Amino acid sequence: MTTIELTDAGIGTGLGAPVPALTLAITPGTPMVIAVETDERPLMVSMLLGGRIKPDSGSVTIDGATDLSELRHRTALVDTPFVAEPSPGISLAVIVAEEFSFSGRAAKRGAVRDFLASHGLADYARIEVRALPPADRVRVFSELALLRDGVETIIITSPERHGGAPAEWFGYLDSLAERGITVVIVTDAASRDLLLSLGARDALAAPTTITTTDASK
Repeated sequence: MTTIELTDAGIGTGLGAPVPALTLAITPGTPMVIAVETDERPLMVSMLLGGRIKPDSGSVTIDGATDLSELRHRTALVDTPFVAEPSPGISLAVIVAEEFSFSGRAAKRGAVRDFLASHGLADYARIEVRALPPADRVRVFSELALLRDGVETIIITSPERHGGAPAEWFGYLDSLAERGITVVIVTDAASRDLLLSLGARDALAAPTTITTTDASK
């Protein structure tokens, strides 16, 4: 299980900073939610959490260690705009085959077909991914991300942009947390409030003093 901490971590400075300094802790056990506003901030915060960009100020640690390489290895960005968002016109089967290749699995038609069938999505194999119901989109992209070696944390970015109610997909993410996966949802304030009512924890309101062993020592 993974703990990620941001301590006064930010991108840019001043009133126009893309990401003002954030202090928070992401811990396993229950899906955690982070509410941020503006169009670009969910992307930037997700990339900070996943070690894809280095903060201009403050620090980002994983299990007490400042190790962005390890952070990248153990996290996956899920449906993050511009970074991990599939082209809306590509079929689901093609996306699954690509993800199989990324995770070192054979991307054979039979394997793709079996994967989709096991998740109740066989009928969507040849359908453009834009047509996926929001809850199925969250579920299948999360499961594909977890195929990658070493991934213990998934960071789901702005799932509300595809419509649907958080209640339709939160139960699945809660079950992932019960499986030992650390789950983070970066979203807007309205969706955060709905997720909190369903049992999520607010990362920005959670205690951030965590005792860990610094692996770098």
